[in-house]
Amino acid sequence: MFRKLPARAYQTVFSALMAFFMSFLMSGAITAINVGVPPGFFGLWMHAWAYAFSIALPVILVVAPLVRHLTGRLVEAPGTPAPVHVNAECH
Repeated sequence: MFRKLPARAYQTVFSALMAFFMSFLMSGAITAINVGVPPGFFGLWMHAWAYAFSIALPVILVVAPLVRHLTGRLVEAPGTPAPVHVNAECH
């Protein structure tokens, strides 16, 4: 069994895997939408994916902190207790 990477690598590995899978799937879908599924489709897809991944990885590494910040502004953190609303008429 292999040794796990240290915790400090989590965000980088997560970003790389997300860029890998999203660019792979999206480039395949967009290639199919644009040209259908002709002979040689796989080669066209891999060509598009190479470009997509080379763009997606640096973009996600730069944009992910901004997205985390915006998400934190819009969504309560997991485990945060819900605010208690007191009905003013009960007092």
